[in-house]
Amino acid sequence: MNTRHIPITEWRSELDLISREYEGSVVSTEIVGGDVGAEEQVHEQPFRGITSDRGGITLRFEKTGGLRLDHCIAHPRVIRIANTEDGKLLALEIEDNVGMHTLVKFRSPMRPELPDPSVEDPALGV
Repeated sequence: MNTRHIPITEWRSELDLISREYEGSVVSTEIVGGDVGAEEQVHEQPFRGITSDRGGITLRFEKTGGLRLDHCIAHPRVIRIANTEDGKLLALEIEDNVGMHTLVKFRSPMRPELPDPSVEDPALGV
C-alpha cells in the first residue's frame, strides 16, 4: 500500500480524476475524530463523485432506494490517498481544520479467478 499527500494545488484535478474513474464503485465512509469517535456514515453504497470548490469538498453517494447523500467538508486542510501496489484506489482521507477525518474506503474488486459466492456455494457442492 502506498499513501500520498495531495498538494492543495492538485486537489481539483485529483478529485475530478477519482470521480471519473471510480463513479459507481462500492464504498464505505467513516467519520473519525472529536466527540464523534468513529462513526460509519455510508456502508457499501455506490460512490457518485466528489467536488471541490471555495465552499469545501462534497462527497456524493447513492443510498438504498436511489436516495442521494451528500457529505460536505467545509474547511478541508489535508487530503491523502492510499493506493494498492498496482495503483488501485483503496481509500481517500480528508482532514478538516478542526481535526475531523472523513475516510472513504473503496471496496476492492474480487479477483476474477475467485468464484462468485452468490453463484457457487461449496456447501451445496456447486
